[in-house]
Amino acid sequence: MAKDEKPDPNAGRMAPRWLAEMRQSDIEGKHLTRPRGFYVNFDTFAAIHVARGDDTLVVAFDNLSSVNDTSLEREAWGDKFYAQNGWSSLGIIAFDANWYRDDVLFDYLESLRDQGFFRRFRHVVFTGTSMGGYAACAFSGLSPGATVVSYSPQSTLKKDLVPWEKRFNRGRQQDWSGRYADAAALTGKAKRVYLCYDPYMRGDKAHADRFHGPNISHLHTNYIGHKSVVFMRRVGILKTVTSMCISAEMTPEIFNRLYRARRKMPWYYSALMDMALQRGHRKLAERIVKSSAEASGNPRLPVALRRRRRAFFAELKNNNKET
Repeated sequence: MAKDEKPDPNAGRMAPRWLAEMRQSDIEGKHLTRPRGFYVNFDTFAAIHVARGDDTLVVAFDNLSSVNDTSLEREAWGDKFYAQNGWSSLGIIAFDANWYRDDVLFDYLESLRDQGFFRRFRHVVFTGTSMGGYAACAFSGLSPGATVVSYSPQSTLKKDLVPWEKRFNRGRQQDWSGRYADAAALTGKAKRVYLCYDPYMRGDKAHADRFHGPNISHLHTNYIGHKSVVFMRRVGILKTVTSMCISAEMTPEIFNRLYRARRKMPWYYSALMDMALQRGHRKLAERIVKSSAEASGNPRLPVALRRRRRAFFAELKNNNKET
């Protein structure tokens, strides 16, 4: 390599899993028909389609945390799981934290609709979390009768519609005057819309409350904030929840039973105690500490919670001194 030649960051790396899957023609000596698909690249997004049959298509949108991932191995959001289930996928990979506010993307997705792409499949699902959750709701009308599985979504970041929303500064800076600006007004053509979020997180609840209609189902991930997907993955229920939403078997009652697994997670008790302290419920916080060991099966958890409580009051004291 010449002195002034820069090293290739992808040198020696394997092909991304989705490409290897499309190129693969046999498994353990058994011949398989290669999955068809395509990859198209644009300035702020890319689209990866892997056709694994014409029964179910999952249209998945990246979340904010993936935007800066430049690795060759990068996959569309959740695609490994969709492959394991034999579902076809259309993954929209975001290269910019623009909340999918891109006319090129709008035109591209509408062109797929006009070409009959979505009509090839018996069942179409739109899914994503946070920024991707907004997109899943906003674009669901491209395939009437689709199912939406949206985790902790924003309904819009258009300032005159949600003047109370002060989070997501990069998203609020985008142009919200054009198409697909208000996801809450765009889910009417969906057969089912599952909104999974923490109702005790005011911003997320306010967005969810803007969705109306008989096709809307609210699944509550109490006390864990904006990270519904991360928490459910750690608890071990995310795949089950997603599968049951896709198959339309999910109900709020079933979800609540599955969500009981949270009781084994220290994260849940920490978040629950934080909420109690922030709202001034000190006696409730103490009850949470005392009951946590038996409820979680973790005898060391009360010690960690008391340490967390002391840190809360120390920070509160310092903030009072500064003011």
